Amino acid sequence: MRTAKLSAVAAAIGLTMTAMLGFATSSSAAVVRTPAAPAVLPTTIEDMPSYQPQTFCDPVNKPGPVALGQLLTATYPDTSVVDISRPCASDTSEHYDGRALDWGANYKNTKQVAEVNEVFSWLFAKDAAGNPNAMLRRLGIMYIIWNKKIWGSWSQSWQPYACSGVTACHQDHVHFSFDWAGALRKTSFWTGVVAPPMAPPPYVYTSSAFPQIVSVASRRTSHLTTPFIVQAGLRYRFTVSGTYRYAASTTARADAECSTSDGKTWSALAAGDTTASTGLLDLWVAGRRLWWPTVASGGGCNATNHTYTRTLTFPTTAPLQLWVNDPTHGDDLGALKVVVQRV
Repeated sequence: MRTAKLSAVAAAIGLTMTAMLGFATSSSAAVVRTPAAPAVLPTTIEDMPSYQPQTFCDPVNKPGPVALGQLLTATYPDTSVVDISRPCASDTSEHYDGRALDWGANYKNTKQVAEVNEVFSWLFAKDAAGNPNAMLRRLGIMYIIWNKKIWGSWSQSWQPYACSGVTACHQDHVHFSFDWAGALRKTSFWTGVVAPPMAPPPYVYTSSAFPQIVSVASRRTSHLTTPFIVQAGLRYRFTVSGTYRYAASTTARADAECSTSDGKTWSALAAGDTTASTGLLDLWVAGRRLWWPTVASGGGCNATNHTYTRTLTFPTTAPLQLWVNDPTHGDDLGALKVVVQRV
């Protein structure tokens, strides 16, 4: 009787352990999910995307990052789209022209880390034809930042990423930056047709919601042509700030309108606006060179913060040319910051 009871108990324990092991096995087994392409993929494939930095401000979500964000969150519902476009600043980021996706996943969340790794495996895997990094190329992704590391098409390897803080180190999200074909959703992942390399599209700046920012170097070999186009007949306010060294002497300084040789006394370079002249150091914008100080320190100068402004309209829809008028000095050093705002 006792033996029979022990046998029954052992059998029950065995069944219980089997059930427990079965549950543990089924719960710990990785269920690999990968995003599905909406188009039939061709046997040919895009070249590795080349780096195309942000050059103009257009913080409008582009369709490629939007579509990938929707695909990732549909595949992994516990993740999120943090942002795509972002208000422009004086640094460079593909967020500023709507070509970057921040996909929300946290490095302390075991499940989300596994999902990030699944996506990376999917992006970097070879396709049936043996092409490496196949899905990344078909999406037009230039680089990825995640958890203090960056993978770029230029190196095709993970490298350390200098940063400080959880968000800046991309530990609470994965950053994807797209080339222009990928940003505009013209690559084979979406269309089924291989996209040739695509230059940045012409961008006519008409919005009053955000400015364009360019830096004009004092030492130049040619005029700076803006990466954006202004539209004929619209009014644009230009705000110029900064100083530069225009000769070997460290006290020889100039800003957009005035200069000093001793570092103390600032004076306007010359009267007039469109009259051609050389060696006057002014900043020229599309043939105009007269600037109004935002803080007057005398003589048409702003020796306080070296910021000047004026509003212009243009007769044709075209890019602008900007240059510092100093053809005689080869040792200029520094640049002027120009903010263009549609008004």
